[in-house]
Amino acid sequence: YERGIVILKLFLFDGLFNAAYFILGTFLLGLILNFIEDRNIDYLQNGLGRKGILVTGIVGVPVHEMSHFLACKLFGHDVEKVELFRPSKSKSDGVLGRVVHSRNKGNVYKMIGDFFIGTAPVIIGSFIVYMLIKLYLGSEFAIFNMIIDIEKSLEMIENLDLFKFLVHIVMAGINTLFLIINSPSLVSIKGIVLLFAIYSICIHLSLSRADIENSKSAIPIVVLIIVLCTVIFGLMGIDFSGKFIRLVTYMFLIMTTCIIISIPVTVLSMMISAIFGRFR
Repeated sequence: YERGIVILKLFLFDGLFNAAYFILGTFLLGLILNFIEDRNIDYLQNGLGRKGILVTGIVGVPVHEMSHFLACKLFGHDVEKVELFRPSKSKSDGVLGRVVHSRNKGNVYKMIGDFFIGTAPVIIGSFIVYMLIKLYLGSEFAIFNMIIDIEKSLEMIENLDLFKFLVHIVMAGINTLFLIINSPSLVSIKGIVLLFAIYSICIHLSLSRADIENSKSAIPIVVLIIVLCTVIFGLMGIDFSGKFIRLVTYMFLIMTTCIIISIPVTVLSMMISAIFGRFR
């Protein structure tokens, strides 16, 4: 009996850790990406005007909005309007794309959807960036897997060595950037197109304040579901916790890579702003 209580407590701790890791990590990295996106847009607006912003968003904005749309459909929300990319209309309000949706207030499943609709751009966007990097690197993708070293990441998390983990994912992002720059794909048309798509999605992968605001109400029930899944599957001998942490860690590694990729591009945008902004 006492052993059962100890096991239950362990699963409860694991469940709470899983929930905190997923939710806090997603919001933190999403906000960092949002900060970088805002700076990049400001610099491009100052240096090149609206055309510069529209070029960077031609791939990333539709991916961002389509992610919201797919999550809306998955969780049964009523989609009232979808505008994947609105270059002309954005002149008046600055909104490059949007998905307007609503739901029944008393439906728990749809309430859970609030969280995943808000965070869909970073979840789905990370997966798309991962696939594009795979296409871009080709045979060199094995090096990418060696760089991110998912097993090493999981070991650090298991030991709660979060500082080392933070250093590891930052270095993984930097090394991935150098791998991309030094790849033979950089001088091919296919590689340039893929690299632009990666950049465009990365720079618009962020969570806007509206995304986070829409997600907040569903956080308690999402925490409860993650904890219950961890406990129930754990008692059944199914390693839900290990699989969940692996999947989320992979997403965080990709998001961090997106941050690292976005930084030098934003510095370039800052230089463009400094050079051309004075002539506008």
